[in-house]
Amino acid sequence: MKLLRMLSVSLVALLTAPLVQAESRWFVAPMYGASFGGDLEVTSKLPDQERTDVGDLEIDDDSHVGLMIGMETPDPGNVYLLYSTQSTRFKEGSIAPSNGVDVDVSYYHFGGSLYFPRGDLEPYLSASIGATHLKPSGNYSDELAFSLGLALGARYMPLENLGLYAELRGFYTGYDSSTKLVCPDSDGNCTLRIESNGFFQGQASIGVVVRF
Repeated sequence: MKLLRMLSVSLVALLTAPLVQAESRWFVAPMYGASFGGDLEVTSKLPDQERTDVGDLEIDDDSHVGLMIGMETPDPGNVYLLYSTQSTRFKEGSIAPSNGVDVDVSYYHFGGSLYFPRGDLEPYLSASIGATHLKPSGNYSDELAFSLGLALGARYMPLENLGLYAELRGFYTGYDSSTKLVCPDSDGNCTLRIESNGFFQGQASIGVVVRF
């Protein structure tokens, strides 16, 4: 986690630097795509027993929707706020009692991109920091954790204020300590915990860019 904190401080400095010279040109970019990955290590502890590994809790692959709102900079690049959400479930065959339970995975990020224009085609690199929210359905606890994002993509701008984009983005979500996400039991107690230091999830997205 110390490494994550150091990376986040450096990333904030990198992302906020262009704001000093930023032009007053804004954009919105809705997106749709597929999310994949997300494995969490689960342990169990019964009364008077040591905690033992019982397997992995896996987030099922599914579609996501999202939105970026931001401001372009003269680098060329941009800074933006990103929201992305995936309504999915813990995979069948994962650890009970969370087996098959619906779960929403949402990302709230602040990021920045650097473009490498080639005419109307603009490849880019992007990085972001923020939070991941895991919210299972039913009587289960939810979890908010720090996360980092990296993306590689390209946008195509045949018109001055309208274009398309596609990207691959990876999110790493870290945990400082174990969480009770996968319980409670019938007595309201927790015998199962997520003990993972973090998990990775990938996204492949396409979208529209509107500038104004």
